[in-house]
Formats: sequence, C-alpha cells, structure tokens
Amino acid sequence: MTVSPQVIPASTAPAPGTATPAYDSSAASLGRFDRLAPRLHRYGLGMLRASLGGVFVWFGVLKVVGLSPAAALVVDVLPFPAGGWFVPSLGWAEVALGLWLVSGRARALALPVLTGHLCGTFAVLVLTPSVAFSHSNPLLLTLVGEFVVKNVVLLAGVVVVTTATTQATATHATAAEGSRTRA
Repeated sequence: MTVSPQVIPASTAPAPGTATPAYDSSAASLGRFDRLAPRLHRYGLGMLRASLGGVFVWFGVLKVVGLSPAAALVVDVLPFPAGGWFVPSLGWAEVALGLWLVSGRARALALPVLTGHLCGTFAVLVLTPSVAFSHSNPLLLTLVGEFVVKNVVLLAGVVVVTTATTQATATHATAAEGSRTRA
C-alpha cells in the first residue's frame, strides 16, 4: 500500500539545504499584544470609572457656575416651569453622581440612579424632536441630537463599572484560590 504525500503532514522543520521561513512580524506583534492586553484590562475598569465620574463632575460644575452650554436645552425640555434654581441643582446632583462613580461604593444603588439620570436626557428626543432631528428624520441627527444620543455610550459605561467589578473580583478570587490549591 502506498501513502499519498497529501496525507502525510508536512514537516515543521525546513528541508536540508532550504532557507528558513521569513520572520513574521505580525505574529510577533500579536504575541506582544496578547501579553500586554491583560495588563491593560487590569486597569481598564478603574480608568472607565474615573473618566465617567470625571465627565459627570465636569458637566455638573459647568451647570453650577452657569457656564453650561446645555443649560438652555435642559430648561426648554422640562415639562414644567423651572426657576433659576433647577439647572444649578441638577449640576450639584451630577457632581454627586460623578463622585459616587469614582468612589465605587454602593454600586447596586448607583446603577438605577445613574440609569434614570441618563435616560432622562433622552427626553429631548421625545419631547422636542425638532431640536434633535433634521427634517423630522430620526436618522439625521442635529448637534443636539448627537449630544443626546452619545449618552447611550455613557449608559453602557455606567452599566459596566457598576456591575463588572463584582464579577471581576469573584473571577480574580477564584483564580487566586485555584493557584493556591495547585501550590
């Protein structure tokens, strides 16, 4: 019985007298990325929490000091008459929410509060669509519409930082326990 050369696996070593395969830089850079990714991931949640909290604090302070470009939009969208106290109060609430995010405390309570606040910003899309959409087309966002729709990303970040830490801690503890039992 003869064996076809197509069935025999090719040798990984170069044949005698042939050149060695060329260096594959893409494989090497992928290897570097694979080594770097866990280090970056380790700091990613903290960076996301700090940046989200920083945005809330920054936007809140602008409302408190009366320099927020969104203040008029907030007042125009409200279904009730707002006095001069409302925007600064909202600003203080945003500062508190930002500091709460940065602290990482009471995440189970922070999630619905932050979600409610961010979902409230979508009122612009419903209550004043002419401000958010060009030519009444929901696919053609105005600058205000883009400003509001980007809150979907903030909302996703809030969900990640208020829920993933518990899972990450549990996974880390399980991995640490596994390494202790092997030792």
